Amino acid sequence: MLTEVADAARRRDPALDALLREGGAEDVFVKNIENVQGDERDVILISVGYGPSEPDGPLTRMQFGPVNGEGGERRLNVLFSRARIRCEVFASFDPGQIDPSRTTREGPRVLKRFLDFAQSGIIEERRPTGLAPDSPFEEDVARVIRDLGYLADPQVGSDGFRIDLGVRHPDRPGQYLAAVECDGAAYHGALWARERDRLRQDILENLGWRFHRIWSTDWFHRREVEIARLRDTLSQARDAAQDGIRPRGANHAARPVPLDAPEPALELTQPSLSAPPYRRAELQAPPEGEPHDQPDVVLAELAATVIRAEGPVHADEVARRIAAAFGKTRTGSRIGEAVARATALALRRDTDLTRQGDFLMTRAQADSPPVRDRSAETGSLLKAACLPPQEIAAAARMIRTENGGMTPDQLTRAVARLLGFQRVGPDLSEAISAVLLGMAAA
Repeated sequence: MLTEVADAARRRDPALDALLREGGAEDVFVKNIENVQGDERDVILISVGYGPSEPDGPLTRMQFGPVNGEGGERRLNVLFSRARIRCEVFASFDPGQIDPSRTTREGPRVLKRFLDFAQSGIIEERRPTGLAPDSPFEEDVARVIRDLGYLADPQVGSDGFRIDLGVRHPDRPGQYLAAVECDGAAYHGALWARERDRLRQDILENLGWRFHRIWSTDWFHRREVEIARLRDTLSQARDAAQDGIRPRGANHAARPVPLDAPEPALELTQPSLSAPPYRRAELQAPPEGEPHDQPDVVLAELAATVIRAEGPVHADEVARRIAAAFGKTRTGSRIGEAVARATALALRRDTDLTRQGDFLMTRAQADSPPVRDRSAETGSLLKAACLPPQEIAAAARMIRTENGGMTPDQLTRAVARLLGFQRVGPDLSEAISAVLLGMAAA
């Protein structure tokens, strides 16, 4: 269905068709959850094709196709991990409408957790522990909450951070509206007042909980006032939930962005890791004569200048740079042979210069190869055969230091991106992969 919609849109919009046409940096794909295995993109758009039978209606069935089947949670894990940078999720219902108690399969539970995370940015799973209330006081408060039309679960969360009573949304039983704390056994068992009050509450509020505290003395001596206060809190929480719960995060004090502000462009490059631009050697050639007619010692000086400026550099690039200094656009066999003789002479005369295979460099460049950005370059410098293995290895070490563990395919793309390549063709991929394999075997 989505494929047909995309094809129809492409036929109507030439710009969209050009964007989605095969042969770009990465082709756009449309797949269902059963066959998305093995593909990944920078941005993945996930559409939940299941929802209420009527617009804005309740989610009456906990049925989500393959997600409800055996291994549905594994299919979801594959789907959610296809995005390198960002997921955009489209659903026609609030994740709080998924009630885990109405299904025995793990898939719908995982789906609910992911949709909760996509909505709130919080990955915490809220579920009742099955434990009984700590005291008759908590049991009494829970009965009042239920009489007010809400669902109340005792002891929600994990040890050390359990909520006395978690109040669920009456229309979305999978979503908690508020945490009601009573000065029960958990409170009296805490060691420090600071832990009991500010610290513990701050942590739970930063996890998205709306707090309401009831003191036993107030509950017993001013019961009607406390019930009215509780009713108001739950009503306000329910109203706030209509637009989705917005938990307080690390940037809660930041200045809000206007609604009409343009969305910032998505940066697909590595923001914390960059390389300086590639710098070509600047040569001063003799004013007269052809390059192949020059004395070997003259060409040897020019070759040494190129190596010191651009090493590690392919021997053919040295010849191209010398030919360009004489105004030539091609090297030719005579220029190539003359530069080869001159390069050999330069290596004999200067022990600081060395050769490794087809690449020339100084000994300092061999010990610590520079990593350079070729995004502004054109021509032969962008050929995979002219990419120094020493520089590839140095780029890979930088990326591993910065990012830790990566798959070989991810590391190959990251190296190419750091060296200034916007797409990774077969030749470039093979050249980088060969160096990475050699590093792994060393």
